[in-house]
Amino acid sequence: MKIKSLVIALAAVLVSATALAQDPVNEAKKMYNEGVTLFKAKNYAEALPILEKTVEAAMEADAMEVAEAAQKLIPTSYFQLGLAKMKAGNVDAALVDLNKANDVALLYNNASVARNAKSAISQVYRVKGANAFNNKDYATAVVDFAKGYEVNPQDTKLALNLAMSYCELKDFENGVKVYTDIIALEKRHSRFAEPAAEAKKALSNYLLVKAQEENAAANKEAAYATLETLINADPMNAENQMHRLQMAAANQDWDNVIAWSDLAAAIQPTPEAQSDVYYLVGVAQDSKNNNTAAIDAYKQVVAGDKVEAATKRIKELQEFIKAEKEAAK
Repeated sequence: MKIKSLVIALAAVLVSATALAQDPVNEAKKMYNEGVTLFKAKNYAEALPILEKTVEAAMEADAMEVAEAAQKLIPTSYFQLGLAKMKAGNVDAALVDLNKANDVALLYNNASVARNAKSAISQVYRVKGANAFNNKDYATAVVDFAKGYEVNPQDTKLALNLAMSYCELKDFENGVKVYTDIIALEKRHSRFAEPAAEAKKALSNYLLVKAQEENAAANKEAAYATLETLINADPMNAENQMHRLQMAAANQDWDNVIAWSDLAAAIQPTPEAQSDVYYLVGVAQDSKNNNTAAIDAYKQVVAGDKVEAATKRIKELQEFIKAEKEAAK
């Protein structure tokens, strides 16, 4: 009886040990601990498959705490793998891991890693696009920059490069859109002030050249439309307002000079610049034989290099008006 009892007791111990080893929850925990050890050792390549299996095993065992703990480490593992490949210059392989990091971070509600992954992805595409841009392969540059911009539209360095590439391809519609979006970011946070200023300057340069080319090709309505686009993107830009007035004056479109002058004069930063606007208005009214209106405009030329000419013309017009009155008697 004693021998039999001992055999039964040993059998019970073996059954208990086997049951413990086959306990799904404990197996998931064991797998998780193995993954954490590798993760802490920064061995992300080996940690990843173990952590992903941990999630599957823990969910099957209904061990949600273990699954959630493993999920927190997976996005970071992908991100670190991608970052290492990025630093090594293996950009295509880096993108695979970084995109995966972004995807699983969003899946597991890890906003921090998702944000970092998007930033890294846009940096990779910025490098890829820059290589093409420097070789004047703007079409390829647009493709790479656009992919990065889609992921991270707040990467203003990449966005500026994308807009520039569009404009170099004469795709002004898309270029203007990206530049306008960069300018709009300034309203969201002051840290975007500098890139917004760069966008305004670049947009102005590209569209002014476009407008001048259109005007030289005797397509002045297209030129005015281009300048209108520029002004709408940055309505308080005094120089752009002045460029439009000067083009209209050169085209002898006196009605447009008069129509566009009020806002242009109001936003000029100096008395000299404001006087230049009023001088053009005076010339426009003068050319339309609106003598009194011309005199009124010339009288507002109070500073700058047009004062002498305006004063002289006022006297001439006053004498002309006086002579007309005397002739009419």
